[in-house]
Amino acid sequence: MASQKADVLLRCLQEAAQAARPALERCIDHAVAALQLTDTQSLKVAERDEVALAWRELQRHRDGWCAQYPAALLTAFHQSAKPAAQPPVASRTPVPALAGADRFSLIDDTEVEQGIESARLLQQIAPMVEQVLAELDGLMSSAQGLATVHAQANPVRPEVFAQTLRTLLLGAPVAPAISTLWIKHLGEPLGRELKRIYERLINVLELAQVRAASYRVLQTPASAGKKPGRAAAVPPIGDSKPGAGPGAQGGPVGIGYASDEPFTRVPSQYADLSNDDVKDALLQDFLFRGGSKADHGLAPAYYATIEEELIALKGTPDSAQAALQAEAEAPPPEAEADDRSYSGTRSDPRRPALPAQDADEEPDNPSRIVDVLSQLSSQVWGVYGRARERAMVRTQLHKDATRVGQVLGMEVVKKLVTQVAQDPRLLAPVREAIVALEPSLLRLAMVDSHFFSDETHPARRLMERVAQRSFKYNDEHSPAFDVFFHSLTEAFNGLNALEIEDARPFGAALGELQALWDEQDQHERDLRGTMRQTMQFAEERQAQADQIAQDMSLRADLDQVPGVVLDFLFEPWALVMAHARLTDTARQIDPHGYGSLVTDLLWSVKREATLKRPGKLIAMIPGLLGKLQAGLASLGLDPGETEAFFDAMERLHRPVLKLRRVRSRRDAVDSDNAPLEVDMGETDLSDLSDLLPATPEQRKAKAAGQPWLAPQELDQAGFKNTLTSGPAALGATPEDDAPASEAPDSGAADTPADAAPGDGDGARQPEDILRGLREGSWVDIYSRRHWLRAQLIWASNRGTLFMFVSHGGQPHSMTRRSCERLIRDRLMRPVDTHGVVAHALDHLVKDAAPVDPQGPAT
Repeated sequence: MASQKADVLLRCLQEAAQAARPALERCIDHAVAALQLTDTQSLKVAERDEVALAWRELQRHRDGWCAQYPAALLTAFHQSAKPAAQPPVASRTPVPALAGADRFSLIDDTEVEQGIESARLLQQIAPMVEQVLAELDGLMSSAQGLATVHAQANPVRPEVFAQTLRTLLLGAPVAPAISTLWIKHLGEPLGRELKRIYERLINVLELAQVRAASYRVLQTPASAGKKPGRAAAVPPIGDSKPGAGPGAQGGPVGIGYASDEPFTRVPSQYADLSNDDVKDALLQDFLFRGGSKADHGLAPAYYATIEEELIALKGTPDSAQAALQAEAEAPPPEAEADDRSYSGTRSDPRRPALPAQDADEEPDNPSRIVDVLSQLSSQVWGVYGRARERAMVRTQLHKDATRVGQVLGMEVVKKLVTQVAQDPRLLAPVREAIVALEPSLLRLAMVDSHFFSDETHPARRLMERVAQRSFKYNDEHSPAFDVFFHSLTEAFNGLNALEIEDARPFGAALGELQALWDEQDQHERDLRGTMRQTMQFAEERQAQADQIAQDMSLRADLDQVPGVVLDFLFEPWALVMAHARLTDTARQIDPHGYGSLVTDLLWSVKREATLKRPGKLIAMIPGLLGKLQAGLASLGLDPGETEAFFDAMERLHRPVLKLRRVRSRRDAVDSDNAPLEVDMGETDLSDLSDLLPATPEQRKAKAAGQPWLAPQELDQAGFKNTLTSGPAALGATPEDDAPASEAPDSGAADTPADAAPGDGDGARQPEDILRGLREGSWVDIYSRRHWLRAQLIWASNRGTLFMFVSHGGQPHSMTRRSCERLIRDRLMRPVDTHGVVAHALDHLVKDAAPVDPQGPAT
């Protein structure tokens, strides 16, 4: 046991040291921001210069100090943890008193100033950590093997953090006034960070089953010094007699709840909630009308009933509670262990046991039942993993209640937790996490009984945000879900270990989780941004190309132009011109002269005109071909994709090229000047029969059905193995336009057994389902023998292309036809993600029967 406590103590010291670096970084950033604000608001030049120097120096030393602080702290912790010859007394003086003025004459002025600054720093920290530090002192004393609390033996007390930081600050060669400014602005954020660190250490110690050492206190009357309304982190189980309660003559006050709410008033009326019918009617009134009798007190009979329940719970062993739950849920035989929800073969306790999802299972397969009676893993959730412990907290809080509203609020919390825990859309570990959070939610209901009715309340937002975040995962055994679930357990265990006086702890927990998730998602957000930009650019480029093609189709010089040339101009060359305009930073009217080239190209393919002026064409061809090839290269087209066009161009220019060769031979024989005349009979035009002028239909430009993408853009957007036959389409067949990452393989093993072609999602047609998707919607896609959870991040304006992203930023883009086929074959399904908490509350309201508006008599 002693060895185990020593290991826990060492882990706490290491945790505190590791957490100190990011904590100091945030403190310094806060101080720099505060000093910069002071700098801008100061009206005195000298003061501004001093403040500016202070924040610049602080910023300059930031990285070095943050790197040194953890190691220096760890050394200081180990020195403080050494046993003293005489243990200090249990009382704590948060801020050490300064030496008397009569002793200052023998001390250097610098030392006096340093002592004052250290005391000033502690004065700022002490009030912010006083409450949580008292709890930590008891746990740390116990971890050190002390029977009673010795505050000065706590190796992580604030003095150690402050003195170590002060030593770092002394290493900077600055004036005392600068150091004073640093201390002034570092104190408040350091206090906040220490409170977070202490809360984390308390959670570590409690999960390790460390029991706090006791304080030696003076005996006082039962009611003295008690504040109604304060929920202790671990409510003590009182030894009160049946019928005694807050408000009963001579009864113990219990833990009470500190609050400015009307609960502190002496009630004028009392309600007996021992009758189930009366209690149900009051609960209905509470849900529908806010509780007209919420301020009424509780009759002695209520406390007698609760006391009987509490006594029964104390006498019920954990094994009996587990047996009751097993009988209610009728689990399979292999799930009869104590922590049966986690009875799988995996060694990681954070991974609940569930049969691995086979290839022929669907993502919404039935999962285990979870409710407030469920036994959870004690390795994950500590004492609150046991249903009996959660019931003890619930019953003790009911006993400590003083008003009807408190009892009804806790009843709603219990029902709300049950509803959320049974939501089939959530993975089982997430539903168990909501059950594990019940003690904190119950304590909150004691001081804020209607918190659940406010959508903006931090506690409700925390539950909803956790649920929405969990929709990102569809496999509880995946490493990615492990990371998410680990952060969730830390946050919820931390809340269960805190006193709950208001909603601030829930807001802080949500803020920390959101910051962690934002950091984890940064890389994926960057990838999504790049992919979205690629698709949006392609869509805008295609829109401009369609307009350019439409404008070109109205030109007057299209007569006698072959259809193959117009096809080239209206499709790839219009894209080249649009691409040049979008990427041109100089905002030119005709970037690179690609637009003016059209006139030359049209003239060069008119046989009658070129044969009359062969010299002009011969001089034009090198530059014309070079610019054509450069434009196509800028678009990213493979030269092989335009080979047919250039072959047609060569055949169209062949008569003039033959004429050039004839002229060259004639010049070699006769050097006399002669007019260049063409004998049409000498030119073989038989191979130009397929290059006839365009038909009226070919001269009409048609808008593309979907944006064209270059090969590298197709790959980046998730169209892997999707080869284009040209710049016009992303695939000519259903097999071609479905990327390999989405389309099932030809083998039957890649298709779920129950995913045979059918009518899609019930009676809804695939096009209706697809039309209902919005950016941010989640879907399950069956890909490469696995169900993937993916989110729609982009859809083209015309609804012809869709881009989904699965975990890790993997893109999955496909055409409308591909999506509809996957939906029809039950290989893609939308995930219902509407509000989890709101949905649970709706169920509570629907289950409540209407009551008489007058309400029941009390």
